[in-house]
Amino acid sequence: MIQKQLTRINNKTQKQLIKLFHDSGLPNHFNHYGTKDFTNYQRISLVILFRKSKKSLRTFVEELPEEKWSSWLDLRKIPGKSTLHDWLKLFGMNLIRKLQELVTDTSDLKIAAIDGTGIPSNYRSPYYDKRRKDFKLRTKRPFNKLDAIVDTLGKKHIIDYSFSLRNRSDTYVGKKLIRRTKLSRVKFVGDKGYPDYKYEELAKAKQNNFISPPKEYKGKCRQNNYKRRRKEANYQANKGVYNRRPIVESVFSSMKRVQDLKLRSRLPFMKKREMGWHVLLYNIRMNVKFDNETGSVQTQIDYFFVIIVVLDDFGLCFGNITYKKPNFDLILHFIYLYNS
Repeated sequence: MIQKQLTRINNKTQKQLIKLFHDSGLPNHFNHYGTKDFTNYQRISLVILFRKSKKSLRTFVEELPEEKWSSWLDLRKIPGKSTLHDWLKLFGMNLIRKLQELVTDTSDLKIAAIDGTGIPSNYRSPYYDKRRKDFKLRTKRPFNKLDAIVDTLGKKHIIDYSFSLRNRSDTYVGKKLIRRTKLSRVKFVGDKGYPDYKYEELAKAKQNNFISPPKEYKGKCRQNNYKRRRKEANYQANKGVYNRRPIVESVFSSMKRVQDLKLRSRLPFMKKREMGWHVLLYNIRMNVKFDNETGSVQTQIDYFFVIIVVLDDFGLCFGNITYKKPNFDLILHFIYLYNS
């Protein structure tokens, strides 16, 4: 006799993690021989939960047995601090980018906004900052920059991003993002930090439209008057679309406030991976949020349809009537009782 075990889903985040691991196609273990105390599903889940917790590595490992995730993930034992740190170095940027594509929904993308923001680092010593101020020395502050393309109509996902360890202009990084995008028939909106006429040409090559306000010369000499007039006419014709641009600021604000986006890593390659995990965590959070808000009636109809078909196979009845075929009036009645 073969016993069939079904995965028990306890909350929406666990559902997203299970779906992410199944879609990734990763094996349960990378090694064929040796110990197999943890699966890749458990590793990826614990790394994402660690980024979500906003705690240090040592604190997260010490408090993990007190949380329900240790039983939800079926952990045989609690990993140590060094083990979790090794997992952070195990997954490279190629795999993190692949996981981001799996959780990002671009099926109905129509309007996307592009912008950049600074990302602070959290490993500076407050003692030496104070000592440098006492001696009137300039405090060295490491600067990291995140440029992202964000969906402004759907689930507010980060479609693509570029992370640099030094300050680069929006114009330079924006061209790279527009050039490498695989999207088509999408309207991209940007602020006055993207005045270059090259954006319109790059977007038009892939049947896209780039909308940004024209540059203000303030009485100085103007060049490329034909391109300027065409850019201004495109901006005036799509002012309603351009009003969706501030949503990208809300996305950056959400990442900084909710996820406490301060890079704790010291090495450059670890900073890039940490930023990648934060972007992955943000897209998972948006999936959980919008799945809760947009539980469609069609999904509930399919759910109750499956229940009735299964009960009908066992010959069960509702009340005094036995249904040999699915009754959609009864399904709608169950949906009404479910929502009330």
